[in-house]
Amino acid sequence: MAADVGSMFQYWKKFDLRRLQRELNSVASELAGRQEESEHSHKHLLELNREFRRNVPEEVREMVAPVLKSFQAQVVALNKRSKEAESAFLGIYKQLIEAPVKRLNLRRCSHMSPAHWFSTTVSPTLILGGTQMYCM
Repeated sequence: MAADVGSMFQYWKKFDLRRLQRELNSVASELAGRQEESEHSHKHLLELNREFRRNVPEEVREMVAPVLKSFQAQVVALNKRSKEAESAFLGIYKQLIEAPVKRLNLRRCSHMSPAHWFSTTVSPTLILGGTQMYCM
């Protein structure tokens, strides 16, 4: 058991939540910029489509209609996938960005024998920014 707590301590020591939060902030900022670019690009494509319909003869439009519809369907599918991925990222981002960045003191528990962990007279604790949690 002590080895488990020790390995857990090593994992969280290497995890570096602050670094991850900075990286996530950077990605979130880039994502916001890409969303604006995507909206602008989408509007531009709609305008090009309108011009195409106005300026191209009917028989040519009928010939390319299946190809255009395929491209439109693919763009819609990619847009949906992108929005779902962004939504998933932002959900995780919100949880991780709000996580406290206090150092978890697992050392107290890692040096105790498992018999002490469940003792009623000894209550070893993990201390997380003033909040006490039992090792059990």
